[in-house]
Amino acid sequence: MNSMTPKVIGIIVGLVLGIVWMALSFWAALLAGGLALVGWFLGSLIEGSIHPTDLWNALQGRRGDLE
Repeated sequence: MNSMTPKVIGIIVGLVLGIVWMALSFWAALLAGGLALVGWFLGSLIEGSIHPTDLWNALQGRRGDLE
């Protein structure tokens, strides 16, 4: 049996928090999707599959191999 990765745990936590808010409105449902995305992103950072410096360079339009 595979252990749960931080990415999967982040998605689950985001969805659980979103489902609590989903009982309140449509915008809360959109918030649940956003929370799941944030949970996936944070889990990926913890897991090490996304590197903050590479992400920062990509957001600024820089190429990582030139530095």
